Amino acid sequence: IDDDYGTVFAKTKVELDGVKANVRTHETNLGDLITDALVWGAGKNGTKVDAAVTNGGGIRATIKKGDITKKDINTVLPFGNTLSIVKVTGAELLEALEASTYCTPDSIGGFPQVSGIEFTLDTAKAYDQGDEYPGTTYFAPKTINRVTITSVGGKDFDPAATYTIATNDFMASGGDTYYRFINATANYDLGIPMDEVVMDYVKTVLGGTITADKYGQPAGRITVS
Repeated sequence: IDDDYGTVFAKTKVELDGVKANVRTHETNLGDLITDALVWGAGKNGTKVDAAVTNGGGIRATIKKGDITKKDINTVLPFGNTLSIVKVTGAELLEALEASTYCTPDSIGGFPQVSGIEFTLDTAKAYDQGDEYPGTTYFAPKTINRVTITSVGGKDFDPAATYTIATNDFMASGGDTYYRFINATANYDLGIPMDEVVMDYVKTVLGGTITADKYGQPAGRITVS
């Protein structure tokens, strides 16, 4: 097992930020990498998606500069989560982002790391708490007043549009603050482990090397003020 998991399959020229306090409060380059991989992995398996969202609480370690092993990726993504697909309206996506940042800048496991979505978060405004989501300890927003989505899939955000989103099975089943995903018009699990998707993306798309020009810094998808 150690030989298998310890085999080097790629390298990174930058440190990939998985620090707990960071992935749960703002965008990081590791969050960008993982969600980019989810978009690619869905497409590779026949599902074209508009964007991807994964919870910062599911990212559990930083990857240092240098060689990358399967163990490194498995340490970052240790829960065995699989790639899932949901179809939600723009309004439902906006509600999910508002709910998942309700206490930001304080840390929250549901904080969304994203690909294909650009949004701003105004932490100076108080979260307008509504009813408790059934079976959870989290509350829906009564109104949307902190999050503004600029674009999804490279196009202007439309609350009435239906978006196909790559995520993980935990979130697709309503985990953390993502209760709204449970009743998505489509909700299915591709059954592919997230760690394998990330490794395939690094090997296939990035040619086995994570470079500073692509992942040296967060891409600017999320603006927190």
